[in-house]
Amino acid sequence: MRALASSIGLCILTLVAGAGCAASTDDSQDEVGNSEDSVKVDTSSPQARAQYDANLAFAKSYKPQCAAKTAGRPRVIVTGFGRFMSINNNATGRMVSALSSVTYPETTAPADGHVDPPAPQLAVTTTTLDLPHAGKVDVCAMILPVYWDLAAVLIAKEVDAFGPSFVLMNGVAGDRQPTWIELGSVNRAAPLDDGSNQLRPAVGKNQSYAPIVSSATKADGARGLLLSWDHVHAAAATTIQKHAADMEGGERFDAFVSGVEFAGFPRESNTYLCNNVTYVTNYLMSYPGKSVSLMQASVKKVGAANDLPVVIKRDVRDVPRVFMHWSSELSGAHVTAGADVMRAVIDAQLTAKAAGEAPTKGDNARANPDLAGGAFF
Repeated sequence: MRALASSIGLCILTLVAGAGCAASTDDSQDEVGNSEDSVKVDTSSPQARAQYDANLAFAKSYKPQCAAKTAGRPRVIVTGFGRFMSINNNATGRMVSALSSVTYPETTAPADGHVDPPAPQLAVTTTTLDLPHAGKVDVCAMILPVYWDLAAVLIAKEVDAFGPSFVLMNGVAGDRQPTWIELGSVNRAAPLDDGSNQLRPAVGKNQSYAPIVSSATKADGARGLLLSWDHVHAAAATTIQKHAADMEGGERFDAFVSGVEFAGFPRESNTYLCNNVTYVTNYLMSYPGKSVSLMQASVKKVGAANDLPVVIKRDVRDVPRVFMHWSSELSGAHVTAGADVMRAVIDAQLTAKAAGEAPTKGDNARANPDLAGGAFF
């Protein structure tokens, strides 16, 4: 999701899980040690520390809620985001709800300076989709709180327990735009407030960004995602066109979603919450068994937890995973249309994998020139 100048933004995720194997994507590198300027969450104010403590306690206590309904079926984790500060409707959370019947969490922002509890902002359920080509697919649907690192921790726990074989992540970007299929993720977080309006990444002296995984090597600064790119792009484009004339509030669907494009990496506009969950998910899935320190506090509190070690033990290196950015203004019939595009993307990837096509790493050569990535900024 893009980082807006006003620091108002929205993000969602969708993870798709199923069975099968593809070519190995292990790019193991030697780790580098943590440094004093690689803390992630700024906890220097009492209000920030209170929000941090609430988030960390929830992350530590969270138990995976999804389980496969039938052995042998593909498994899909679909995640989206909920309320962002005082903006109650997140289009992606609404789409995940329309896709899976998970109940969108209706919450309101607390008074300024008060803790915004994460638990009421999370909704998780397991359901089954019957797709045209892939058939019955068990779906773990998640609508997540829009908080630095916390959303990624919740996803990691479900991935490890549920056993995904396709991960599709989604977030919102501009009001009206093509849907972007992100080719990769970057180990950089912009110092912008999250959905609590209390927490932001802490940056070091003379730094513009904080690392997301502080122990990652320079070689892992930018990581391609993994997908059957042409199949997914074609399915998304066809389904967007199918719904082009769908009406809501007197406007067509294609007035909000004008097509689908590949987006390159690294991009300065993609260093906010959506990239946070994408990079963490991509990194942990690439290194099964490797523990990383997330939710690091910038000011350590004596006698309290100040970070959270997170690991995915299950070997999911070959599991396709991708992130899609959507129009932030989808509502009503347009949310339903967006959910149908998600269905088509899931179906296309699972079908390609079942046919023996190994997903490949994202390559900037595919990117739309207007969304091209490049050297680190």
